[in-house]
Amino acid sequence: MFKRILVPLDGSALSERVLPIVGQLAGSFGSSIDLVYVIPTPADEIPEEITAQAAKDGDDYLKEMADSLSADVDQSKIGYSVQVGHPATKIIEQSESQKDTLILMSTHGYTGLQRLLLGSVAGKVAQAAPTPVLLIPAEAKSPEGNLVEFKRVIVPLDGSKVAECVLPYVVSLCKALDMELIVLRSYHPNFPGSSVRMHDVSQIVHDSAENYVKEKVKQLKSEGLKKVSHKVVRGLAAQQINDFALETPNSLTAMCTHGRHGIGRWMLGSVTNNVIHSSERPVLVIRGTD
Repeated sequence: MFKRILVPLDGSALSERVLPIVGQLAGSFGSSIDLVYVIPTPADEIPEEITAQAAKDGDDYLKEMADSLSADVDQSKIGYSVQVGHPATKIIEQSESQKDTLILMSTHGYTGLQRLLLGSVAGKVAQAAPTPVLLIPAEAKSPEGNLVEFKRVIVPLDGSKVAECVLPYVVSLCKALDMELIVLRSYHPNFPGSSVRMHDVSQIVHDSAENYVKEKVKQLKSEGLKKVSHKVVRGLAAQQINDFALETPNSLTAMCTHGRHGIGRWMLGSVTNNVIHSSERPVLVIRGTD
């Protein structure tokens, strides 16, 4: 499934929190690991000797991080490199250099309005990377207060083929990690008229959503998954997805983004983007096909 796991590190304890997860996933998938450190300064704007020293320091740092993984992963499967330039761009370029790559990175633990502000490296990578991106927020913990475990995967579906592009990845993930799969469908009827008419419309929409997720559960069980369930909730999609993830311990949410190219890769506004910029639980982002 994932032959290679790309792990951006920046020298902070926050970025290094993903290393135990890297070891776990690499062991489960038989993946190689590539650690990358990006010096966020254009090389032509600082003296060459300073760039060289920063590159050496970055290389020493990555070697230390690689050694820390050797207890769980074969040393021959661990590589690392230092890049110079715009961090998000360099990370995306590295991800494009090899097929079947998963980018795994931490996100900052902002609260309040800051959680909705965009521009972080992780957010930009999730928006534009052509390969799957697994984001681990600082708040992501198990009920015991330890680093979150992956026991359940929440898959929000809206009835579109784009959203369903995530399913092949999720099926492989559940089989490899023995995870429970929960199909989530939210609905938010907005129909002008009397409360009686609104009630009728709401019931129709609910029943349609219920029938859809039940059919998906049946399909997933036919593919060999045993631990599959569903949930239908009413309300705004992004808020309901994040609320349900908070109620579901040791879970990650898997979603698709639209498969845009060029400048369209950086455009925001979808439910997925709202989720990744406000979630307190891990989110796996898959670029779908429009």
